[in-house]
Amino acid sequence: MQGRLSLSKPFLTSLFLGIGGFLYGFDSGIITPTLALKNFLDYFNRPDAPTRGAIVSVFQAGAWLGSALVGVTSDKFGRRKAIAFGCVFGAIGGALMAGAAHVAMLILGRLCVGFAVGTITGVAPVFGAEIAKTHERAKITAANQMMVAWGFFVALWTGVGEGRWDNVNQWRLGFAIQGIPAIVLGVGVLFIGESPRWLCLKGRHEEAMAAFRNYHYDGTNEEWCDSEFGIIQANIAEEKRVQGRLSWADLVKTPPFRKRLFVGSFVWAAAMLSGISFVQYYQTAIYATLQFDQNEQLLVSGLYGTVAPVACLASLFFVDRVGRKKILVGSSALLLVCYMIITIIAAVYPATPGVPTNVAAQRGLIACIFAVSANYSALLGPMTWIIPPEVFTTELRAKANAVVQVIHYSISLVITQCSPIALAAVGWKYYILFILTNALCTFVFAFAYPETKGKSLEEIDELFGDVKVVHETARKMSVDEEHAVDALEVHAEKSSTHTR
Repeated sequence: MQGRLSLSKPFLTSLFLGIGGFLYGFDSGIITPTLALKNFLDYFNRPDAPTRGAIVSVFQAGAWLGSALVGVTSDKFGRRKAIAFGCVFGAIGGALMAGAAHVAMLILGRLCVGFAVGTITGVAPVFGAEIAKTHERAKITAANQMMVAWGFFVALWTGVGEGRWDNVNQWRLGFAIQGIPAIVLGVGVLFIGESPRWLCLKGRHEEAMAAFRNYHYDGTNEEWCDSEFGIIQANIAEEKRVQGRLSWADLVKTPPFRKRLFVGSFVWAAAMLSGISFVQYYQTAIYATLQFDQNEQLLVSGLYGTVAPVACLASLFFVDRVGRKKILVGSSALLLVCYMIITIIAAVYPATPGVPTNVAAQRGLIACIFAVSANYSALLGPMTWIIPPEVFTTELRAKANAVVQVIHYSISLVITQCSPIALAAVGWKYYILFILTNALCTFVFAFAYPETKGKSLEEIDELFGDVKVVHETARKMSVDEEHAVDALEVHAEKSSTHTR
């Protein structure tokens, strides 16, 4: 059944690769409770809003750098080695942050961890998409979002624990934990099979076939494995014949390529413009405006972190059965409604120091913040991992996904740097931005997005119309023609010998 969660080898491999998503979620999440800890703020001399923004946003800058380079490393060295390369920086960054003696050291550590996350998130979804069967590709790549949610969950509850630990160095614990998933993933990824499609792209067809069978052969599907691998091999050969060796500039040279890049990039742009990174990073600041003390801020942020893993797990059961377009339109429209309610509550029932607050309004605002998390984690979030890898051809996939991630982290960098300043300057009026951005995204998804559900990676190429796809029947005819030509050549050679 499609609704059942199949524990196939590609799915289990993607869960392991999802440790990179866990690292992303943990690294993103641990800074949220840390900024609410009195000992941390005192140690760094109560950083002002721009400095807090820099501490948060330098992670995005590092991720931008990692994303910018991953198209080269992933194509040249392979999917596995590129991930391992990024993990080295994750371990170094965690150590620097845990031992930070001043803000500069903390920021350098955040930069390294960001570089690791940018590298890993640029490769892992591509790897997952390339080893997945068509009917389970969505949940395999969506596993990254689930692991991001679990990382965020663990980070926020680590923050709750730090808040209750009476130690001046309490904040160092969470930073030190960052290195563990980086080391586990960096070592473990070298012991799993390489992407068959990448091996085909490099002309290593025997290794590619062995890798393909390693992921998909179950002892009974010999014919399917031979047929499916033949289709992949034929289509990659057709891509290389038609497109030649593609450069970075080729990503925007033709209308089909530009459309692919737009579809792959805009879904991540929509994710960042949804306001999720603002809510994730600065929710404790929002709770502070509601007059919550340190422990209340940490507890509510921990409860917030519990929502996402549950929503992500639920999405795995329907993400392959519902159209991508319906999910995107529905998610952005619901986020629009959530931010309208948040803005109205914050405007009508402001929490003013020294003035009794409206408890019902506070609860309503927090409920809407939780609803934003549930919506994003179950709907829009998984689509960000699913759509970009599947809309690009094999040779384009690594380069294009790198560009997509650069755009993702660029927007996130701007939002995370500007949000504390904007929140301090205009308060609830800042939420209006996310009403407008979600309205825009709803419109774009409804009228400018194709539907890719249920199509193989090769059939999606046909949807964009820039590559002639080789189907199974055509492949068989080609093979039959080759055999016929070989037979004629043998017959002619025998006739010639007989005549002589």
